[in-house]
Amino acid sequence: MSAFINQYSFVILAVLLVAVAGVVLLTRKPRWNDYLAFAVILGGLIGAWIILHPRQTPLMDNSRAVQEMIGAGIPTLLEFQSPYCLACTAIAPRVEQLETELGDQIHIIRLNVQDPVGRELSAVYHFEFTPTFIFFDSQGRELWRQVGGLDAERVRSSLK
Repeated sequence: MSAFINQYSFVILAVLLVAVAGVVLLTRKPRWNDYLAFAVILGGLIGAWIILHPRQTPLMDNSRAVQEMIGAGIPTLLEFQSPYCLACTAIAPRVEQLETELGDQIHIIRLNVQDPVGRELSAVYHFEFTPTFIFFDSQGRELWRQVGGLDAERVRSSLK
């Protein structure tokens, strides 16, 4: 149950916010600006999700490809995330910035736990919450895990 709440936290929070705003709107005499405010809240939530939701690394369509990248001579940061997870959405820009900054020094693989590859590998790497980051050295040995956030400095220091 906690994994469900974690992976769908953005959706749960958005539905609750819209429901509360709807109840408030219906319990008083709504004016046109009340409807406008409701539409802005709804549009803002949809827009935030479209712009910010984390995306899976392209071309990660089978678990064998992911496991072959781990230990292929370059350190790997594996991120398990959900596009409906509030913490995953919040951390996505930092992961993208790190990927741009470190370039060819590291493979950063982002997997959606709701896709088949993410589900299959989540059983292999045994974790409970998203986002979960697992750092592997160039030989494929797991060096550390971090749940709920990402310490970019820890990633940089692990590359040295």
